[in-house]
Amino acid sequence: MTRTGGEKRRHALIEEAIRAFGHDGYHGASLDQIASEVGIRKQTLLYYFPTKDALLEACLQAAGQRVAEEIFQALEGKETYWERAEAVIHAVFRLAEEWPEFPMFVREAGRLGAEGFERFASVIDPLRKRAVDFLQAGMDAGEIREQDPALLLFMLYTAVVGSLTEASVLHAVVGKDKSRASLRRREREVVAFVRSALEPT
Repeated sequence: MTRTGGEKRRHALIEEAIRAFGHDGYHGASLDQIASEVGIRKQTLLYYFPTKDALLEACLQAAGQRVAEEIFQALEGKETYWERAEAVIHAVFRLAEEWPEFPMFVREAGRLGAEGFERFASVIDPLRKRAVDFLQAGMDAGEIREQDPALLLFMLYTAVVGSLTEASVLHAVVGKDKSRASLRRREREVVAFVRSALEPT
């Protein structure tokens, strides 16, 4: 579907705000600067998002929606427990390479406390429930190591997002090429970690 002019501007504001919130933090990001980067005045930004918190809410929903879409697409046609787990890892790392602001924005969302992060998590909650059920089914079948599935999911999430956040910082400091190599290395490390965490003993 083709976006209207207003929808394009709203989308551009969200994209720029995600970059600004990830780079400068929620409190450090300026609505004036976000508007300026999109080529509009602050008053026009406030027409779309009356408050900074309303803009953050839209960013959290947009980021969550994109993550959910990428993961759902990656899971298509994957049958085994390991194929699905690896597909999710590759999808998230691919998203981080295409959209380097994403990991830093997710990190900032976590810093805003439970309420802020829950807004992002609520969008991907169907994926979370599906992942917990997937892990539990694998444990019941003896194909995944027996442990608390919700805690295991949290550990896997921490490993993936932590690796992505560190790679994003490296990207900002040393440049794209070295960062891409680092991202590939961290992706391999996370895949190995997840395999170790899932394989039955």
